[in-house]
Amino acid sequence: MEYLERLDAVSTAFLRDLESADPVAVCGSIRWTTAELAAHLGAVHRWAALNARESKRHPRRNVPTLEMSPVEWYRESRDILLTALRELDPDARAYTLSKVDKSVRFWHRRQLFETLVHLWDLRSAADASAPAPDEVPPHVHADGVSELFDVFLPRSGTLAPLGGVVRLEATDTGERWVFGNGWQRDDLTEPTATVTGTAGEVLLYVWNRAERVERWGDLDTLRRFEKAHLRP
Repeated sequence: MEYLERLDAVSTAFLRDLESADPVAVCGSIRWTTAELAAHLGAVHRWAALNARESKRHPRRNVPTLEMSPVEWYRESRDILLTALRELDPDARAYTLSKVDKSVRFWHRRQLFETLVHLWDLRSAADASAPAPDEVPPHVHADGVSELFDVFLPRSGTLAPLGGVVRLEATDTGERWVFGNGWQRDDLTEPTATVTGTAGEVLLYVWNRAERVERWGDLDTLRRFEKAHLRP
């Protein structure tokens, strides 16, 4: 999968939509304005570029105060990120958020899904019922679900038991993600709670965004899953 090409397309869509967005409109569940969202995502892009170029962790403000327009800030930030990732050897060592992948390539995937989810946030400011962005196909949305758990579950430390087994199912790609009571992956026990939806809907669900999925079984187990301190 060409993550860098996908990142280019999704960040282009974010910039295009930002140019016509109301800067004080509030973005769905994250409760930031579109201007604050642009400040945040631009800061993440710049931070990722530094981490990739210098192979060490850099500090970052979550929502910096801007001295230029949100559109100018995001355009410049996007260029900084894409330039860095195109110039660097994907196999070169970098500071990353992964316990196993310490390569520049990590940031191709991480920044794609950071941007994809925030693209939905941006669109939710104008339409709370906006679908998952169609700039990528369903199998990429499914990879975004996997990416959350590949990267952030190993970093989360000890999580409270789920009280059951959770299964997520993407109805369009057929992919499944199963978590046992202790958050072990691919548990073979019969699930006590199931979430189904398209891969894009499941991606938004696991990032605590729109809930257009179907939820079955033990809802207490699902609430523990949804509220776990897993997502950054």
